Amino acid sequence: MVKLEEMSREDLIEVIRMKDELLKELKEEIAAYRALVEELQIKLGLRDYNFSGHGD
Repeated sequence: MVKLEEMSREDLIEVIRMKDELLKELKEEIAAYRALVEELQIKLGLRDYNFSGHGD
């Protein structure tokens, strides 16, 4: 593994771009799982009340 101090500016920018893309993909996947969970809760009758999951 290459140390950050040894990487060029261009290489560091590319690593950041790759990480940003990965984060974007993971956020999309999480959104899809949330939609699936909500759909399953509705089908199972567990969504009779409005619960945001944030303690309110």
